[in-house]
Amino acid sequence: MLRPPMAYIRHIAPSQAGGRLAQVYKEVRAEVPRVPNLLQVFSLRPETMEGVYRHWMALMWSRRISRQLKEMLAVCVSVAARCDYCADAHTIYLLASGMDGDRARDLKTHLADSDGLGEPAREALRLAIRLTTDPRSIKPAHRAALAKAWPILEERIEIVAVIGAFNSVTRLANSLGVDSEIPAPLRRFEAGRRGAIGLLARLASFSMNMDEKSLPGEPPEADQASLRELFLHQLGFASLPPGFDLLEACPEVFDAQLRVIRTAAAVMPRDRWIRIGLVVSRLAGCDYFSASCGDWLRQRSENPADVIAAAEGSPSSLPEVEHACLRFARDVTLHSHTITGSRIQELRRAGLSDGAVLDLAYVTAVFNGLVRLVLGLAPD
Repeated sequence: MLRPPMAYIRHIAPSQAGGRLAQVYKEVRAEVPRVPNLLQVFSLRPETMEGVYRHWMALMWSRRISRQLKEMLAVCVSVAARCDYCADAHTIYLLASGMDGDRARDLKTHLADSDGLGEPAREALRLAIRLTTDPRSIKPAHRAALAKAWPILEERIEIVAVIGAFNSVTRLANSLGVDSEIPAPLRRFEAGRRGAIGLLARLASFSMNMDEKSLPGEPPEADQASLRELFLHQLGFASLPPGFDLLEACPEVFDAQLRVIRTAAAVMPRDRWIRIGLVVSRLAGCDYFSASCGDWLRQRSENPADVIAAAEGSPSSLPEVEHACLRFARDVTLHSHTITGSRIQELRRAGLSDGAVLDLAYVTAVFNGLVRLVLGLAPD
């Protein structure tokens, strides 16, 4: 049975779930007292939900950098991407991690210019904002500045991985209209919002174990082989994503990231997946994915310029359903906070089911994280 909407697409509540979905919900509830709305929106695709959940656990419960810094990065990316859902959710976790309310509010307002930040934290937040708002501007100097502030490679990997992940999550939450955990009447006034955030933070600190966790996963050698199989053989790209070899230094992050990529590559036809990758990478200025996706299309006698034209709403040889998908991918990448329910209705009219809409938003979001991961890690 489907419950009334808490997003632009249908979802199945935990109390109504069965089969594989019920098992995933049970796994989530073993760690958090309530299944977040953002995870519930994946209920039409239990395998995708499981991958997203394990990625979140791998990133946020490992401890090369502090949980508090990770939540600070999440808040800054969320504010920069104008995702109210994620900004509130991770302010709650930031308070639960030990930051006091005044500092958290100052961070939410001033981001990297917030008072009381040490230079390493400030540099990490600067990179988070730049990668979120203007990834095309990333230069070797920005990566060098992060390396100077964070000389340990594993710490830098976690910082960039968290930034990339939340560039995915914020766009997905915005584009699917995920509703806040804070009741609407309380969100109407700042005092009500602050009170609710403070209460939820206290509940989270009592009911959640935010200590470091060891997560099961494949060894780095197996994941490296899987990475090569996916990119070089299944996708037919000429090379692996630059910087991805560094991920072996953080095995649980590498394993969870690879699961996300594999899932995203399996949920829709390969030609649409590649077109979305081309659109997102061109907009973000990621040469690796832009060139690789462009070559893939040319090898199949498809002009990449046609794909870009369709994404921009110009005439092309592609079917109208592809126009609708690519325009959606473009808008999610550039300004996901402007997506409304009418855009989802447009996709439905083009023939997409709610599950297919979820797949489209998910793949677009994953590519937005991947391009930023490459731009943040790429060797100079």
